[in-house]
Amino acid sequence: MRRRARGCRMIALVAVLSAGMGLVFGLLGGGGSILAVPILRYVGGADAKQAIAASLLVVGATSALCAVQHARAGFVRWRVGAVFGGVAMVGAYLGGLLAAYVPGSVLLLLFAAMMVAAAIAMLRRRDEAPGDERAPRPRSLWKAAVEGLVVGAVTGLVGAGGGFLVVPALVLFGGLDMRAAVGTSSLVIAMKALAGFAGHATHVPVDYALAGWVIAFALVGSVVGTRLVRRIDPARLRRAFGWFVLIMAAVIAYREATPAMVDAVFVDRWPFWAGGAAIGGFVLLFLSVTGRALGVSTGYADACAAPFDPDARRSWRLPFLLGIVVGGAVASVAAGGWTPTAAMGMFDALVTASVPVKALVFTAGGVLLGFGARLAGGCTSGHGIVGMALRARASIAATAVFMVAGFAVTNLMLRVLGG
Repeated sequence: MRRRARGCRMIALVAVLSAGMGLVFGLLGGGGSILAVPILRYVGGADAKQAIAASLLVVGATSALCAVQHARAGFVRWRVGAVFGGVAMVGAYLGGLLAAYVPGSVLLLLFAAMMVAAAIAMLRRRDEAPGDERAPRPRSLWKAAVEGLVVGAVTGLVGAGGGFLVVPALVLFGGLDMRAAVGTSSLVIAMKALAGFAGHATHVPVDYALAGWVIAFALVGSVVGTRLVRRIDPARLRRAFGWFVLIMAAVIAYREATPAMVDAVFVDRWPFWAGGAAIGGFVLLFLSVTGRALGVSTGYADACAAPFDPDARRSWRLPFLLGIVVGGAVASVAAGGWTPTAAMGMFDALVTASVPVKALVFTAGGVLLGFGARLAGGCTSGHGIVGMALRARASIAATAVFMVAGFAVTNLMLRVLGG
């Protein structure tokens, strides 16, 4: 009897929260379904992979309803949506299959990272005034297809719709104006979410009853939301919801990043190539969301100019540099403790002089690095990661020359120093 009462209370709470999620979805025209995973996981009692799989059903259903509404208004571009969505379905299905080999807690942490990116996009979004809409850009459907494959894989893997990535891609590569991009994105999200669910369904038992409750009440809430949209300031609601999503991402990270999980996954099993993949993925995600290219050397330039230039003191690159230091400290603590030391590894073996001499060598190296980065218009992170990802010819050439010259100079120095 108690178990039945507890189950009824759980369903009632799921229904209320799902209706609220749908309400936000209806008011904002999207975004609310990102709460499906925490509702299914922490209220509905599903395990991590079941929650992600069921959430893809929720995202697919709510996005399909939104796509119908946009289609009636004439804002769905079927050809672009079919190309982008069709390729995204392939990526989403493969992402769903790949999820079988990733621990559930890691998937939820990746989902939390997507929530952070989505929240930042909501907080930074500017509502366009009438007549402020940008002209459509020339189409590049093959670029849209590549972007669709990547975004689809992310959706299939972690269960996030990724509308904040789809809309810019449709504008940049599909040649759509903003209204058409938003409308077409709902079609694309529905297609790839259902394909991602199909991938998960091959290895995850899905609680269809629980997913059905969430979908039903989310759809009811979205209908109510569309009728209330004229009475509520969407810009304020979007900002408030963005902060709420950030808080939820922190809650998920806190609950899933247990010491045992961190030690088992990020310490014992962290392969050498995963760091590069994580850096590349974050840099491209940051570029897609903010339109800014990350580069370490340009951050150092702002740091050096900060005492003299007020604009440099307000630069976003200064917190980025601080994050590098903090991230290294956190990684050291996670690896078993952080003991500050003056040891410099291979540098100590190459330069055996006193600390002041080592400091001079570091300073000289920094001057050469800064001069070279300014001369080349960027550093290895700017050219090697962002520039090459954008297939910029100058970046490809700069990276190739840097790598070849770096290997040659290092080999020469080791020979001269007897290494």
